[in-house]
Amino acid sequence: MHRLNKELRDAGELVGGEGLTGPRKARLVRAGNDGRPVTDGVFPETKEFLAGYLIIEVDRRERAYEVAGKASAAPGPGGKPLNMDIEVREVMSVSPVEV
Repeated sequence: MHRLNKELRDAGELVGGEGLTGPRKARLVRAGNDGRPVTDGVFPETKEFLAGYLIIEVDRRERAYEVAGKASAAPGPGGKPLNMDIEVREVMSVSPVEV
């Protein structure tokens, strides 16, 4: 991932990204009836979780897929590629509000 991040920085494509803690430290939060936050403990048991994210700016979808493929092959235990699923989404943009 360090190599991929450097490649993206050098190409001017990396906008941002962070690794996230595992699901055991995550909490589900919702607004209660009074608007105050209510925490419901950890995420339900699941085999899928968000390990981190990258925001990249590329000129075509195929490049985003190429980056995702490289991220998927990040080394896991023993250096073996994880070949994990990577979800690719566009960042939602909002039109400026006229005043």
